[in-house]
Amino acid sequence: MQTGTDAQQRGTRRTLLRVLETILRLAHPIVPFITESLWQTVAPLTGVKLNPAGDSIMLQAYPEANLDKLDTDAESWMTKLKTLTDSCRNLRGEMQLSPAQRVPLLMQAGNADDKQQLHAFAPYLQALAKLSEVQILDALPESPAPVSIVGETKLMLKVEIDLAAERERLTKETTRLETEINKAQAKLDNEGFVARAPAAVVAQEKERVANFSATLAKLREQFSKLPPA
Repeated sequence: MQTGTDAQQRGTRRTLLRVLETILRLAHPIVPFITESLWQTVAPLTGVKLNPAGDSIMLQAYPEANLDKLDTDAESWMTKLKTLTDSCRNLRGEMQLSPAQRVPLLMQAGNADDKQQLHAFAPYLQALAKLSEVQILDALPESPAPVSIVGETKLMLKVEIDLAAERERLTKETTRLETEINKAQAKLDNEGFVARAPAAVVAQEKERVANFSATLAKLREQFSKLPPA
């Protein structure tokens, strides 16, 4: 919408309007007065010709899913973009940065494919997370700044930090993860739980322990890089 060609901008506006019109029909049974009012304005913009005698969203077909249109690759791509955006925003919150303050983001890719994907994400992250720039590096610099981890990707905001506050943050997060690991491990050590619980639930607890343990190890590594108090 901001940087595309005229054709791309028109196509994007058209898609947004059609999606909005469909959502209004989908939500109509739940919030009928709001959807009716909005639909009267939105529908003509999507090409729906209203009857001067009085058309209503109530008379429109209810949306039906077309499973042939599902795109798992697109969903996976968007899910990762959302997760990276959330991680950037969480870093901003942890460092108490003003929403108006734009700072650089440094990202370390896990592999060549990840690096290529991060380049595609960069302009969206810069806009959504209010960043001054996005740099994709082979390795993050040595810094006491907090690092967020998404899969194999590491993220760091390039700003000066309060070392005392960062020590406190890492200590709290380490304690939380240790508590979660102990809770999950206690379940796995309980023979009755393992015997009665569905296999998927047991596998989920094992995955939680593995994920929490991996994150905990990285937090401890990060804490070790902080200058001594």
